[in-house]
Amino acid sequence: MENKLKKILIVGAGPSGIGQECELDSAAFQALHVWKRLGIETFLLDNNPYSVILQEMNADHVYIKPVNTDNAKHVIESEHVDAITSVFGGVNALKVIQRLNKNGILEENNVDIIGLNKDNIDLFNNENRLNQRLKEYGIPTPDYYIVSNFDELRNVIDKISFPISVRPLDPKTRQQRSIFQNMEQVTNEADNIFDESKSGKCLIEREIVGYKEIGTVSLRDTMGTKMMISSLEDMNPVGVNSNDSVVFTPSQTLSDTQIQMIRSISFEIMDVLGIKGVCHVQFALNAETDDCFVLKVNPSFNMSTTLAARSTGYPVALVTSQLLLNYPIMKVKLPERFHKFTSILQPISDHITVKIPIWPFEQLPEADARLGTKTKSIGSVIGVGRSCEAALLKGIRSSQSSPKDVLPSYSELSEDELISQLIHPTDIQLPILFEALSRHYTVEDLHELTKIDRFFFIVMASIDQSRSYILQHQNDPKAFRLAHEMGFGDGMLSSIWHINIDKLRRKDSYKTYKMIEPTAGEFPEQINSFYASYEIDNESNQIGNKTALVIGKGRNKIGPNVASDFYTSELLIQLKKIGFNTVILNNNPNSASLAPMMSDKQYIEPIQLGEILDVIQTEKPKYVFLPGNRHFLIRELSKYAEINLVILPPNQKNAVWYRSHVDFAFDLLVTDDQIIPISTVGFKSEDGSDDINLQTDYYVPYGKDALNIDSLVQKAKVAVKNQNIHGLVQVLFYKDQDQIKITGVRPLRITETVLLNMSTGINWIGVLVRMATGHLNIEKIKKEVPKIDSSTHFTVMQASFPFKQLGVYDYKKDRSLESGAKLSIGYTINEATKKLLK
Repeated sequence: MENKLKKILIVGAGPSGIGQECELDSAAFQALHVWKRLGIETFLLDNNPYSVILQEMNADHVYIKPVNTDNAKHVIESEHVDAITSVFGGVNALKVIQRLNKNGILEENNVDIIGLNKDNIDLFNNENRLNQRLKEYGIPTPDYYIVSNFDELRNVIDKISFPISVRPLDPKTRQQRSIFQNMEQVTNEADNIFDESKSGKCLIEREIVGYKEIGTVSLRDTMGTKMMISSLEDMNPVGVNSNDSVVFTPSQTLSDTQIQMIRSISFEIMDVLGIKGVCHVQFALNAETDDCFVLKVNPSFNMSTTLAARSTGYPVALVTSQLLLNYPIMKVKLPERFHKFTSILQPISDHITVKIPIWPFEQLPEADARLGTKTKSIGSVIGVGRSCEAALLKGIRSSQSSPKDVLPSYSELSEDELISQLIHPTDIQLPILFEALSRHYTVEDLHELTKIDRFFFIVMASIDQSRSYILQHQNDPKAFRLAHEMGFGDGMLSSIWHINIDKLRRKDSYKTYKMIEPTAGEFPEQINSFYASYEIDNESNQIGNKTALVIGKGRNKIGPNVASDFYTSELLIQLKKIGFNTVILNNNPNSASLAPMMSDKQYIEPIQLGEILDVIQTEKPKYVFLPGNRHFLIRELSKYAEINLVILPPNQKNAVWYRSHVDFAFDLLVTDDQIIPISTVGFKSEDGSDDINLQTDYYVPYGKDALNIDSLVQKAKVAVKNQNIHGLVQVLFYKDQDQIKITGVRPLRITETVLLNMSTGINWIGVLVRMATGHLNIEKIKKEVPKIDSSTHFTVMQASFPFKQLGVYDYKKDRSLESGAKLSIGYTINEATKKLLK
């Protein structure tokens, strides 16, 4: 089939933050490969420095500018694109395209909207109009009222009674509803909700707290052919945001009739709204009466669509990118490792996947940790297993910060404190539920207190009973096998039994790996995504002799963690370019590094010592790449002489500090016998502080004052020679009256490595990979590095923070608390900085 589109503009999502990791970038990366194969020119508007496609696309096809209507209009008129899409950009991208459509810019320039019907696009982000349209077709949505002031709000409450759900109409930012149980709560929050609406109006609904919350992810092509990829069941009932709930996929407690009902409604919604490609629909379901209401319709990639793809093995992004071009699903072509019928077969799972949210309260303890309708999680992890027990326990292990694979205990809580936690869930809900089970709370008691379905407590009780058996049967072969079948890790058993992990591993001779693929073994697939099980048949074998294993970041938390996933993705890309088979171990479903085309093989398992050693035993990699902040794993893996460990990103504990005040720095490449200066770097903070931890804006080159470059380079080289640090090294300086002194020497941070990539046009992660594997051509690098401070423009990176979304305002903007960043380029520092404010 001939595709008529030749040029497509992807409107990006901007900086990551609460409720958004790398899932949009992951999908866009896959679409870019498909469209390139089909001869389509792709352009990108985005200012997220941690976007993999921003790095991998041709520089002249990337517009590093804020995602807004004016900049999108500029790209359209400059590049004469045929089509534009918000599918990979989320809510903000959709709003930009809505304004372009309303202003007539798309029609004037003959630009098609792909993925959405131009006549229906304004329904999205407008709860009132969307509900009206769905009701016209008999699609069930909750009854609602629109009010313009507090008096009208109070009159409606008198009619429908508490609990109620209130959300801003035409919201200024991401739309989320607030649930109120009494008038005092309404009085405290009403002004904020009205202020969040562009029109000053709010939509009120009778709240359906306690209903099951169910999601579907489906596809629809240009011919109207539809397919449900997966159902997603929140463990928490309606009242806790789906991003903040544990999620099981496929759904576990619904009857076949209920699944068919939500499937049919999802399909009808896609038909009514003319959605083409992927669509996520969220439902509230009364399991006893089968009453069902549509809560949300999302016609773009998000965390739920990515979860569906990771859990089923179905290539959602690869298929969607072709459906957007008007290919019928029957004509979709997939890479050879997929069966020719994969795209047209509704996935069947022979395994369970459980998503566990990750919250930022560890770093922001003053934030309100109570779970409600507003997203507070910063990311998620998944566990995959043959049973719900194994999948849930693997997910819990992956979500923990302990490097020794030990779960937290809350046995010190009083009974009153425990009951309060059960009724008002917080980020520690799961360990609290296990604590209640260990105190012999019945399934019925817990269901009554939490409104969580009894089934999930039966699963937890099974894990708790298995733990008791394991405790009482130390070193027993049956207990050992039961532990692994239930998802317990070697680190957990080592802690429970007080046995060295190597002794445990010698008993572990029957671990097998199962492929995550969408046909449950019906067709031969080579998708190369695996999870561990304990069965007879092993489906994963060594991929090749020249292999590199990359250990992913796993759980995301506040700090440069999205940047870490960018770094991991680039490690895989660069290793592939120099001829390595690439294998990744990761468990973050939203990671771009887990995109199917990013590596040759993926293991989705907890990032713990036992799991890493198992993968090494199977793959026998030549190199193992491990992040420098994994100090426990570095120490333990270094004990194995046969493991060639490469620490990238580098370990910041190798830094040497003389004082914390910094004015500027030099970045250098340091090999065994050469030191190559690359660039100067300047730092700024919001309050003018020269404390390096508070300087959250950085720019290349420094350019603020005239510097004696030759003299400072010599100082930097002497400082580096005195330290045992190789790779990308930063020497930091401060001004002490008329003198310039060295304040520290450190490995270059992840975020600033990304900045250096963007400012010099050299992929420095690729340089480090070649250096670590003996493939570096140092003379070539020396020729490519521009003369220091010779650039005609300034590249500025500014960290972004989640304080507003989490309702905390007293924190200083510290580098360790960032949730994303913005990038800007200008001829002066002021020009580049001003662009960040648009």
